[in-house]
Order: sequence, then C-alpha cells, then structure tokens
Amino acid sequence: MTKTRVIIFAVAALGAMLLVASSAVAKDRNRDGIPDRWEKRFDLSLKVDQANKDQDRDKVDNLNEFQEKTNPRDKDTDNDGRKDGKEDGDHDGLNNQNEDASANLPDDPDTDNDEVEDGDEVVGTIASFEDPVLTINLLGGGSVTGNVTASTRIECRTEDEQEDENEIEDHAVASHDGGGSDDGNEGPGSENEGPGNAGSICTTADLTPGTMVHEAELEGSSFEKIELLK
Repeated sequence: MTKTRVIIFAVAALGAMLLVASSAVAKDRNRDGIPDRWEKRFDLSLKVDQANKDQDRDKVDNLNEFQEKTNPRDKDTDNDGRKDGKEDGDHDGLNNQNEDASANLPDDPDTDNDEVEDGDEVVGTIASFEDPVLTINLLGGGSVTGNVTASTRIECRTEDEQEDENEIEDHAVASHDGGGSDDGNEGPGSENEGPGNAGSICTTADLTPGTMVHEAELEGSSFEKIELLK
C-alpha cells in the first residue's frame, strides 16, 4: 500500500471518529442531562439548560420529569386527578415533588444504594437547631430530633452537585455488579471514597430553619452525618 493511500485512509478514519463524536455531543447540545429528542418532543429549548426549569409549574423540574417519564408541559400527565408532583412512581414513600426538592431520584427507590428506601431515610427540612438539638421535619411526614456533636459530619452540596453525586453512586454500583476490578475502592459510601464524593464541609451555622436535608444519619440520640442542600 502506498504512503499516499495510507494517509488517505488515516484521514478518512479520523473524519469518521469526529463525526461519531459530533453526533454523540449533539444528542444533548445544552448539556443539561436531558436528550435533545425529548426536549424537542415537548418544545423545550436546546440552547438553554432545561434541567431545573418547571414550565408546567407542578413543582417537578424537567430533569425529574424526564426521569419519571412524565410530561413537562402537563401538571397531570396521566389525568388521574393527582398532579405529577404528588405521584410516587417508584413507591418509596417520597412523591416526585419531594424527590425533586431533596435531589433524590424519582425512578430509583434507593438513590444512595444503602439498602434503605428514600422514604425511610431522614430526608426533610430543618425545623430548628438549638445547640446541640437538631429537629428535622420529614418530607414524608413527622419529624426526627437528635444531637449534633463534635463528631457529626456536616456536608453541603448544591442540587446540581448532589444529582451528579447520584450518578456517581449509580455508576459505582453498576460497575461493582458488573464485576469491575477489585482495586480496594468500593465506590461512594465505602471507607475508601474516591475524590469528588464528599461535599464541602459546613458547620452548625449552616443548620438554619428551612434548609433542605438530603439525608441525615442518626445513630442512637446523635447524628453521625448530615447532608445539606444549599
């Protein structure tokens, strides 16, 4: 084969690779985690991030609507008299509105893969904090009270950061279930957590009424960990 022909083949192969890469990127041009095809179907902009928008005002953002397979322009997709935000598609005890508000997944009953369904976690909003006593109003109803001690780990994330963390958790579990390499890193939630898994460290000053609690771990009368959305 001549050198010229080799070069032509190489250029053609490179062109094909770039075309494939371009097509892959084009599937989500605004990089909001929602496929262009779905956004086109419901006449959503492909130029502006649609993930946290709520055109039908049912208190469920578009990313959540996509995950739950509901209509982002219809408050009651299945016309059962109950708004999409009040539905609980995965029957985990948290409706879609509460899954959205707490940055949990509406199509996964156990978002953090700890074998406890989302509705059974300590998920809600801070009612009060009178050092050291913290009271959390649960999204599913009721409240939980416990002490915040010097050993309590308080983390803060934005909603977007928590949703990214959810994806990391799912990928880690999928990799583990698929027989990934045993290199001692067991994924998020293990003792060997990788970089990017932890939120920024907050203090008791961040325990203000109304703040959303993605999850809190209560051991006995004291909180071991509190994850806030801020």
